[in-house]
Amino acid sequence: AVDKTYQDIQSVKTRMMGVTGSLNQLKVAVATALPTHGDTKGAQINLAFVRQELAKAKDAVFKFKELVKAAAEEGAAGGGGMNRRAMGKDDKSRTLYERFGGDLNLEAAVELLFGKAVMDSRVRSYFEINARKLQTIRQRMFQFLSGFLGGPKLYDATNIKPSHYHMNITDFHFDSFIDLLSIATKEVGVHADACKDFLTALGKVRKDITTGCTVRMELAQKNMEKGKDGLFKRLDGESGIKAIMDRFFDVVVADNRIRGFFRGKNHDTIKEGARVYLTEAFGGPKIYKGRDLAEIHSALGVSDYEFDCFLLNMERGLTGLGFDDETVDEVIVCLEPIRPALLGRARGLAAHAKLVDGRTIIDRMGGESVIEGITETMFAGLILDARVRSYFEISKEKAMPMRTQFTAVAVGGFGGPTTVGEKVVRKAHYGFNITDYHFDAVVENFYCACELMDVEPDVIADATDILWMVRNDVTAGCTVRLEVARKKSESAGTDNLFVSLGKEDGIGKLVVDMFNLLKEDPRVMHFFGGAKITTLVPKVREYLALLFGGAVNYTGRPLDRIHSTMAITDYEFDCFVGALRQGMRGLGLDTQSTDECIVLLEVLRPEVLGKQRSHNIKKAMQAISAKTIYERLGGQQGVTEMAEAMYTTAGTDPRVQSFFERNKARATSMKKRISAFMCGTFGGVSTYDREDLRPAHYEANITDYHFDAFLENFWVAAELME
Repeated sequence: AVDKTYQDIQSVKTRMMGVTGSLNQLKVAVATALPTHGDTKGAQINLAFVRQELAKAKDAVFKFKELVKAAAEEGAAGGGGMNRRAMGKDDKSRTLYERFGGDLNLEAAVELLFGKAVMDSRVRSYFEINARKLQTIRQRMFQFLSGFLGGPKLYDATNIKPSHYHMNITDFHFDSFIDLLSIATKEVGVHADACKDFLTALGKVRKDITTGCTVRMELAQKNMEKGKDGLFKRLDGESGIKAIMDRFFDVVVADNRIRGFFRGKNHDTIKEGARVYLTEAFGGPKIYKGRDLAEIHSALGVSDYEFDCFLLNMERGLTGLGFDDETVDEVIVCLEPIRPALLGRARGLAAHAKLVDGRTIIDRMGGESVIEGITETMFAGLILDARVRSYFEISKEKAMPMRTQFTAVAVGGFGGPTTVGEKVVRKAHYGFNITDYHFDAVVENFYCACELMDVEPDVIADATDILWMVRNDVTAGCTVRLEVARKKSESAGTDNLFVSLGKEDGIGKLVVDMFNLLKEDPRVMHFFGGAKITTLVPKVREYLALLFGGAVNYTGRPLDRIHSTMAITDYEFDCFVGALRQGMRGLGLDTQSTDECIVLLEVLRPEVLGKQRSHNIKKAMQAISAKTIYERLGGQQGVTEMAEAMYTTAGTDPRVQSFFERNKARATSMKKRISAFMCGTFGGVSTYDREDLRPAHYEANITDYHFDAFLENFWVAAELME
């Protein structure tokens, strides 16, 4: 009975959203037409649109009334009431689309979202468009989410990136939008777990939406670092900036959204003050002696919405004067840091830390010593996580400063003393190819480390929110390099890479050098122990020559078939890419061309890795608390050497010799499997599924006598390794 009542309430609530959506459109139409900030004349209301929407709302209310009446009569007669999927329980075996409540809940959530977005100062400027265009965007959002959540595919997701590429959407805007979507899904009645999984999945779209802005702003910032005077000159100096301000104010006074700020004021005085300030900001003479920006704007009530309007008007003014896109981007980069001062907003990570009963996140965690413990546990877990292991498998001398810096960032972000700022974080990570995939893996390890340290769930959630804010600083370098390389490859093709690498001869040398490195690399050498390198080189050379733009015919097998039984992880793939990158440096290939090659190689990762077994982060961390046999043996390298020694001794033991008489290829495969099995058994990360053990040996006539002999040989091998 309780479930039944809940179903009915949720059904009524959801259908009310449809009515609310129609009324919201009317509210927005009227609100955007009203005068603001002293402006006595608003925009003209579209009466035809209002009448049309009123008619729709009236019809929706009538249908809703009839629906409720019919349901009440059915309930009184002992019927089932409104037949609707219960949202009180969350079945994680179903798709997110089903857990969300299907098209009805999704449509209601999107309707609510847009109603909030057009009124929220953080993102309002992106949604303040004519009603027809807004309805089109709303429909596309619903269509995209339908397929994204596992429902009917109504939209081509490959259009997401190009659709947003030329919009200045930052992580701040994306996070604000996600915040509004979170509120909308809760109001629709989506289960809390389904809502959380939905928003987590949606985070994967972040890069497609923000990359365009990130790349443009970063390239502009790099130009600025060469000296602002270059921008000042490209703007035609003081006379050019005066012309820009004249055009800008012409646009502003015609903009209903912000012209109220200037009504009744002396435009010439404001314009002159702005000109002097921006002359200095754009790299000109330091001549501004006016009041602080925060003081000037403190009583005006400027929000993100008005500041976004200011930036858009500046962009329009510059474009109208004929300035190129790069110059416009540099101007926006110069102006963006002004936002916190105008809005009276604190800067830095700590400004976002949540206070609960007057206590900061660091206080609620238990102090700085707890954060140090979390950092230690997290870094121990990262070394075992194949997704990011290659970044953290470094010497103790290098690892210690890295841990210290992470702790300092966390302490400052969680409300303690700030000793490391975002600029330092960005600079430290800029040269690494750290993607969102890697960043998410690190945050997952942080989350599990917090759980193992018994930090309260709500505190972990708040701390994780702070870490998300350094995502762009950590991944910016990789994002820019790979995006520039991708666009260059798309526009100019890849045949230039083939030439830069020295055509077939150069690529042949690259492949030989790469294999020489891999054979000596203890992390991956076991893949090549019994392989005939001389046979592999020609096939790999053909494949890479074709990949890098050569007119070459590849005669080998498909990559997925070649690697299907090798259980290669991200870690080993990263080692391969690292060896190839090192080989490219040996050829004297420039950095940009190397990045272009890496972009093309990354496309191969899914084919080479195949289906990956999930990594249990918490289990891996728990195993670290006590030193495992795997560690005492010296990790993967030690276990591999032991497997090799055991195989050698067993091969000369007449009791079991017949089981180990194999050709080189089969012997190498057996050694690899023994090593993988031992790694997992002794507490390391294994690529061998123990469920395969019985079927693999079922047909062999192995008795207890043979097994005991095998153990004796294992003992001998262990003694040989001391």
